[in-house]
Amino acid sequence: MPSSEGNRTSAFQELLKDAALQEEFAFLREPPRGKAWLGHLGFRIFGTLLFNFWCPLRTHGRDKLPEPPFILCSNHSSHMDSAALMYAGGLGFNQFGMVAAQDYFFENKKRKNSLPLLMNLIPADRKSNRQSIARLMVACREFLQPGNRAIIIYPEGTRSLDGEIREFKKGPAMIATELNIPIVPAYVHGTHDSLPKSGSFPKARRVTVRFGETVDPERLAKRDSTKRLIYTEVTNELTKRIHALHDEHHES
Repeated sequence: MPSSEGNRTSAFQELLKDAALQEEFAFLREPPRGKAWLGHLGFRIFGTLLFNFWCPLRTHGRDKLPEPPFILCSNHSSHMDSAALMYAGGLGFNQFGMVAAQDYFFENKKRKNSLPLLMNLIPADRKSNRQSIARLMVACREFLQPGNRAIIIYPEGTRSLDGEIREFKKGPAMIATELNIPIVPAYVHGTHDSLPKSGSFPKARRVTVRFGETVDPERLAKRDSTKRLIYTEVTNELTKRIHALHDEHHES
């Protein structure tokens, strides 16, 4: 009979041992320079103006954020969500990376030439298999290597059309577990009203970001369970905490 410890030895760990970051995404290793640095500066100024004057942002629970590196997971209904999370998180905008759909952001020539560098986008293949997930984990690992960075991942996988929270996928739990990175749950409100999926320019709305207590995959991994069960436990715990933040917001 294999031991529970043996059961926890993931096939992903074998793939990650010798895996290297694809050269086209080498920018994820380094701090922004030149045009990328100017782009990050412009993005930070835009975010500061947006969330101070046009869409005033309130933050709750920032003291719950651990020291980086960590993964930040929230509901997702607007392209504004990432900027709101970055601004509310208090780190520099260039210290955040964002897992983004490869087909939408990297296979469109116009977006590919600007957005990945501007927002430290980490490509994720929506038609995932073990190898593509391992490549995503490598890109996340390389981005987080400096130690003072965080990654935004949306467990729903895409923007909600009506602002309601959809079922969470296990991708963030898999990445957090395999890289041994804590997950911070968050709830974003107001961005869907300001800039829904069908919108083109933000409307003036108040925005709120709430951070919850960290989910620690390492603590859950100490239980006698397989990696597959740990992924499920982490996902269920993350779901519960983000829904609790949603309820806290609407009851306040």
